[in-house]
Amino acid sequence: MRDVTGTYHGKWVADHNTQVTPFWNGTLPSGYSRPEDGSTGRLKLVLSSESTSHRLAEVLRGTVGLQSGGFSTLLEVEGLYWSDSGVAVLHGAPEVSAQSAVDVVGAVPSERLFATAKAALGEAYARLLPQRKRAEDVGRDCEYHVYVQFRPGRKALVARAVMFAPACSVSVATPAGRTIVGLHAKTYLLMVLRYAAVAALGMVALLLLLERQMRHTPTPASLARVSYHTLTMQAIVDSHIFVLHAIACTAVGSLAFLVSGAVAFVVFSALLVLVMRYVSAVWRSQQPSAVDPDDCRRCLVRMYVTAYVALVVGVVATYAYLDSQRPLPAAVLATLMAVAHGYWVPQIWRNAKRNTSGGLRWDYVAGTTAVRLFFPLYAFAYPSNVAYVSPAPLVWGLVAFSLAQTAVLMMQDLLGPRFFVPELLRPLAHDYHPPVSLPSEEDLERNSLSSDAAAVCAVCIQPVDSALEGEHLTPSHMLTPCAHMYHTECLQRWMDIKLECPVCRARLPPP
Repeated sequence: MRDVTGTYHGKWVADHNTQVTPFWNGTLPSGYSRPEDGSTGRLKLVLSSESTSHRLAEVLRGTVGLQSGGFSTLLEVEGLYWSDSGVAVLHGAPEVSAQSAVDVVGAVPSERLFATAKAALGEAYARLLPQRKRAEDVGRDCEYHVYVQFRPGRKALVARAVMFAPACSVSVATPAGRTIVGLHAKTYLLMVLRYAAVAALGMVALLLLLERQMRHTPTPASLARVSYHTLTMQAIVDSHIFVLHAIACTAVGSLAFLVSGAVAFVVFSALLVLVMRYVSAVWRSQQPSAVDPDDCRRCLVRMYVTAYVALVVGVVATYAYLDSQRPLPAAVLATLMAVAHGYWVPQIWRNAKRNTSGGLRWDYVAGTTAVRLFFPLYAFAYPSNVAYVSPAPLVWGLVAFSLAQTAVLMMQDLLGPRFFVPELLRPLAHDYHPPVSLPSEEDLERNSLSSDAAAVCAVCIQPVDSALEGEHLTPSHMLTPCAHMYHTECLQRWMDIKLECPVCRARLPPP
């Protein structure tokens, strides 16, 4: 094989009785004991080649990542590849200094390979050394010998590998009878760009759906039906999705992918600004007008600070976790993702508590749910994803949870906000057209309903003396919980703007 540049992925297993290389008979000496026999995990190998004047020898550089619950590492590797035999001998360490790959020269298994290794590495480092800077820390935890046997494949790259670190008693290899597979660098880049384009379109879709939702709630009364906790959770989820993609951009490093990342950043920034503006409008609509403006501003600042602190903490934790190369247990990851995707729960709770619905457009609910589910489904249900994440059946539980929330929200519009609450547990909603007796004498005296002032609607300043028919209110009039009476049409128009009594500024429940 001539071109082995690409990204490989597969599994590793600890077997201390394995052969040292797939092409050199012999077993490891005694003393290799870590990780325990039978331990297994994920292996990712990223390689790039540099040709030399020796026709059959190339210099390979790249990274090797090993992941499992108790044994994980990320190494930088350098070494030689012989295309006639498909063999590569690499040296790996957490930090590679200028002379690290020289160690592979003594590890090659024949005189012919030894001679070409010295010549090829000498030529490569003659070009490389003037560009090198002095390393501030040349200490290493473990240095590895990496042997790779490449095999021709129809479409994919195929290889077997053995890694061992004499100073650390570590030995791992690809499982017997199995290989690591990968894609050529150009093929992988095209796959990454296709994914980046789809992800950017998803962000644009979220932006358009949010803009339509904002036009659906132009008044304070309609904004009061929306939960700002739901919007804040969605903003935090979107922020973490973007952070993961930003880290991937820097890891891939391709100019095309970085350009795609820049476009995604612009779209995400617009989305975040729009979301926080909407959160601010929703929050303000749910505060009584009697609140001091300075107190309102302080509360708003605290809300913004809390949201951004949660974002920063999440970003730092995400980056630290990815940098550690240690995967989370499946149960912990599933719990975190379920909490993150429970953003419709506050909206469901608000609908049921206030006995209101219709605050969110159906296309907004369905569309944003679908876009945000695309990312976990791509990572944990699509085997050929760009991150080579292994499929996880638990992701379908996340899908069911998200779809259940969406269904409940839509059913609240169709069957009533409290359709799932047993009759005995439902709180009594205020009836603005009480079919019972007139207000008590104390209410009439307190609010002057029996006086001349009682005959005036505070909204239109027109008489309401015809509001009573015997001992009942007419449908054309409404009585607030604070015992103030208005024309139905007047009060409904007022509540489309503010959910508070025009006379005493008391909070009013939605009609």
